[in-house]
Formats: sequence, C-alpha cells, structure tokens
Amino acid sequence: MRKTLLAFFLFISFLTVTANGQELPNLKHVKLNKKASYKNAEPTILKVVDYLFQSPIDKKNKSRNNGGQFLVDWMNGTPDFVFYLEEKETSFFNTDSELLLMYMAALTKFSLQNPTVKEKQAQALGAMNLVLPYLYQHSDKKTWTKELWQLYDASKNGKLEKYLYP
Repeated sequence: MRKTLLAFFLFISFLTVTANGQELPNLKHVKLNKKASYKNAEPTILKVVDYLFQSPIDKKNKSRNNGGQFLVDWMNGTPDFVFYLEEKETSFFNTDSELLLMYMAALTKFSLQNPTVKEKQAQALGAMNLVLPYLYQHSDKKTWTKELWQLYDASKNGKLEKYLYP
C-alpha cells in the first residue's frame, strides 16, 4: 500500500512539474516603468522565452501573444542590453511575425545567458543556433522561403557563419 501511495504521489508530482513547464508566468504584476524594473524582470523574461520555446507556434494562443508582447516591450525598454535587429539576419523571418518573434526570443535568451558577448554578429549567430532547430520542429515549413531553407541547411552543416557573413 505504501509503495502504491508513493508511486501515485511521484506520478502526480511529475504531472504538476511538467504541466507547469509550459505555463506563462503571471505578467500582470510585472511593471516595466523604471530602469531597475527591467533588471528585476530578467528572470521573468527568461521564463517567458522558455515558454515561447516550449509552446508550438499558434497565432490564436492568447498567452503566447501576451508573452510575445511583454518580450518586445522589455527588449525596447531595457537599458542593460542592446538588441540588433539588422535586415541581414531578420530578412529570413519577415514572412511571418511568429518566426520573427522567435528570433527575437532567441536573441534575448542568448544575450541574457551570455551578457559579456556584445558583438552583434556573435549575438546573431548565437540566436540563430537557438531558433533554427526550434523552427524546424515547430513551424509550418511550407511557408519557409528558399532563403530560410538555405539558412537552415547552412546551420545544419556547420556553415552558418560563412553563409551569413561571407
């Protein structure tokens, strides 16, 4: 009986942990109105980015849309990071706002996890290495442009830097 209860408890605990892995943090109480508030929001931003990477692309998902808007607001206001959205890198994602959002999420994740990397090409490469595998698994590849396929192939073959910056 004890083993059964223990197994049941562990199973319920596992379900709770995995279910919470795909929940967006409560953003209503996070204010982005002062310089310090952006720094304090960094752990929340990482959770938002993780949520975006764990959930499938779906324009009708309200939580995903709210998380994306919060991310963009944070990126636009943080004084601690500079995010370069250069046409050379973003042009691959311009056909779909969700693809661009995921590139921005990857850029944020890479920048927060590597705060000493300030060079924009290194940041872009780091973001591409995060976002391309996600997009391959979670986006509608029928909508991919020829250029996005070439970018993905270069990444898969270890030639991403040469492809982006010849």
